[in-house]
Amino acid sequence: MAGAAAALRLRARRRALRRGKAPKPSKQSQAPKAPPPKRVKKSRAPPQQSSQAAPQQSQAAPPATQKQKPLQLINEQLKLAKQAGGTPAVAERLRKTLLLAERARARRDSPPLAAAAREAARDYAVVLFQLGRSADAEAVLRAKFPEARFRLSDEVLRYGAAPAAAPPALAPRQCAAFDDALPGWLFDALARCFAADGGFWPAHGYDVDGGGAGFFSYVHSIADDDSDSDGDDEPATRVAARALRGLFARAMPQLEAARAVEWWAHCRPHGCGHQLHFDSADEGRHDGEGPRHPIASVVVYLTETLGGPTLVTTQTIADARMPVRDCAALVPPKANRCAAFDGRLLHCVVPGRGAAPDPCARRVTLMISYWREPHAAPAAGGGARAAMRFPRRARAPRWARPFFAAAPGAEAPRKRKPAAPVAVGRLWTAVPDGGDDGRAAVPLPPYDACFQ
Repeated sequence: MAGAAAALRLRARRRALRRGKAPKPSKQSQAPKAPPPKRVKKSRAPPQQSSQAAPQQSQAAPPATQKQKPLQLINEQLKLAKQAGGTPAVAERLRKTLLLAERARARRDSPPLAAAAREAARDYAVVLFQLGRSADAEAVLRAKFPEARFRLSDEVLRYGAAPAAAPPALAPRQCAAFDDALPGWLFDALARCFAADGGFWPAHGYDVDGGGAGFFSYVHSIADDDSDSDGDDEPATRVAARALRGLFARAMPQLEAARAVEWWAHCRPHGCGHQLHFDSADEGRHDGEGPRHPIASVVVYLTETLGGPTLVTTQTIADARMPVRDCAALVPPKANRCAAFDGRLLHCVVPGRGAAPDPCARRVTLMISYWREPHAAPAAGGGARAAMRFPRRARAPRWARPFFAAAPGAEAPRKRKPAAPVAVGRLWTAVPDGGDDGRAAVPLPPYDACFQ
């Protein structure tokens, strides 16, 4: 039997060899199986699933990365530059950020990238001007802002460093300021309400790192016969508005006619300014008769010296010429300093010059505009907006509760100290050559022709 079995196996091997197939070894002669190589395991996945999914991811990811990642990086660098202030290191950071923005636009342009590149160029030029590198800054203007015919002068951008003329100061009815303007307890209450790390800012979607935010404001009645203005239900902002109306009434008698206020606040890094603008109702919208301006506006500085000064000019929206000389004043920031100016005047905030005392610190200000009549916006759903009614104490959300916690303290009366605004002899400088023909005013140019 064993011989017959061996003969059968031999015949089977011969037939397999003639057909070109390897003979199947017997179970007795099989060697132990080696583990399959890793490449065999990879081949178990369906070929289409592994070969097509990767290309789809590689085609979808790069556009998102190219469009979003550079933009995020640019915006982050712009924020860091504003927090650090105007130094040579910041100028170099902004130069590299501008190059990054231009390269990103060359690959795939978009409106957000174009806006970021323009902001980088503007910030870069401002820091160069503040460092005294006017030639380099004007080269940026020629390349990136060819429409610019005028720029803010060195007296403004390099406040405190550039030589200044000795022009006549603005009349008190145009601009006046006081130090230690508010009672200590009231100033402390406002400082708590608008603390940089407090709840007011996130509750309104405000980016305290300099990323910008939509405008929002609140309104109060300050009429003497207002039934809602009594006692404990009066928020600190309305108490301050009443106190400041009385403080500035001698310099600006027109304030006695004010029956309502609109207020808003800002919390900005050292290097973050605010463009020239007019205060007006409804964010400048009007019914054909022109925008309505407040009687006067007041700036309340709530933090120590940080950021740039407030610039107040003599220009109004009705002027047909732009004042160039002897037409502006600067009010540097200082805790509990308050500045009032005619509500019709063009004004702005100059970016902070030099290194920031603390990159994490913020320039916190409260702005109050005085009106003859209230102009609260109708109630509507959605987020923060202009001219909102302030919550009542009984229904105040968490962020608003500190506004009702203010209580007069026992403190000795303090004399308010007048703080003279710093007069500006020359407001605008012609570009690109910076020539000065001595004119006190020039025909009113387009807004974009004035670099700020």
